[in-house]
Amino acid sequence: MITRCLAFSALLFASFASAIDPKEQKIKEEESLHQGTWQVTSFKRNGKETAKEIVDSIERMVEGKHVVWKRDGKRFAGTTVELNPDANPKTIDVSPDGGPMRGEKLLGIYKLDGDTLTICMAPKGKDRPAKFEAIPGTDETLMVFRKKIKAKD
Repeated sequence: MITRCLAFSALLFASFASAIDPKEQKIKEEESLHQGTWQVTSFKRNGKETAKEIVDSIERMVEGKHVVWKRDGKRFAGTTVELNPDANPKTIDVSPDGGPMRGEKLLGIYKLDGDTLTICMAPKGKDRPAKFEAIPGTDETLMVFRKKIKAKD
């Protein structure tokens, strides 16, 4: 009887393990790399650099698929993100939690290199950027982040 239960349990586990979609697994793994707090190091929109004092004040906190944006420690926006690590370049779709763009989907691309994350976003209603640039006339936004390391207790 115990042998049958063990065999059934093993069979059940194997069927669940094989049911995991490899694409979903890859997305989950990619999402795990995005978790935590990211400090903005560069922010360019439409070809113009944002002032250093503003850039230095912005953080991006990622928990699961949700992002909270803070400036000087105060929340100013929230978004939900969907990643596609199989695309080339990798893609990110951003949906604001509130405000006039709530329910909209903004299209972007990203690259992650260690603790540096680069995101290029198109404005509302525009096609996904093809390159990591925010040249004048495009209204695209190019952001570079560095992951903040948690202080050890």
